[in-house]
Amino acid sequence: MNKRTAKSIPWTSTITEVRQNKLLTHNVDQQDIIRDFSYEEMIYFLIMGKKPDKVQSNMLRAVIVSHISHGITGQSTMAVIQAADCRSSFLHAVIGGFSVGAGIYHQGGLQAAMLELQQLAQMSEDDLTKHVLNRLKKRDKIIGFGHRFHTQDPRAQTLLEIAEKEHFSGQYLRTARRVEAILYEQKGISMNIEAAGGSILLDLGFDPLIAHLVIIVGRSPMYAAAYLERLAQKRAPFQRLAVADIIEDKEQSEEGVIDD
Repeated sequence: MNKRTAKSIPWTSTITEVRQNKLLTHNVDQQDIIRDFSYEEMIYFLIMGKKPDKVQSNMLRAVIVSHISHGITGQSTMAVIQAADCRSSFLHAVIGGFSVGAGIYHQGGLQAAMLELQQLAQMSEDDLTKHVLNRLKKRDKIIGFGHRFHTQDPRAQTLLEIAEKEHFSGQYLRTARRVEAILYEQKGISMNIEAAGGSILLDLGFDPLIAHLVIIVGRSPMYAAAYLERLAQKRAPFQRLAVADIIEDKEQSEEGVIDD
């Protein structure tokens, strides 16, 4: 393709339209969206091309809010705190936090759990049971189940309670519940936030490819709070850190631990 041909091909989008003094998203006037849409409704609307019903909107809201971090020990939040110690801008602190936490054992756990559930949901009930028991026998982690602190992840439990109250369910949430039932019977292991939130997102129609969207919009406010708190403490950039080894057997005793 020569340069002349390349320049003649316009970039187009069916999502938005810009006219003079008028903005449209999926053919809805942006002024009406600003007046009438909640944030979670706008996210769903942009991606799905239609406004969610009240149940869908509330489930997405709950998943987003549940992913706000409530601790400062997670590696991503620690990165933000250390960026504040170095007087890095908040933008660089946020980039550092998301980059550090992107692996499947932290913020990437939501996407990993969604991909896991997609595979498990294709199995018959008998095959699923055999598969889970075989994974347990091999000490193979089932992503989205187990937690390093909680025997019952309070965020996951709350999401499940909201789903029941809203009469919301689907193929993936049913699969997550089935896996949890097997793991709990065998090992006392419950699902964590990623299996709970991931199954809900899948049943809402979200693609795992954009799972980090929920992480970004969910955790950013916590990063802002931690960043401002650290600056207010006026800590020096080179703090002495107490580092201790962790007993390996204890660290490896739980299955599927991927969350902070």
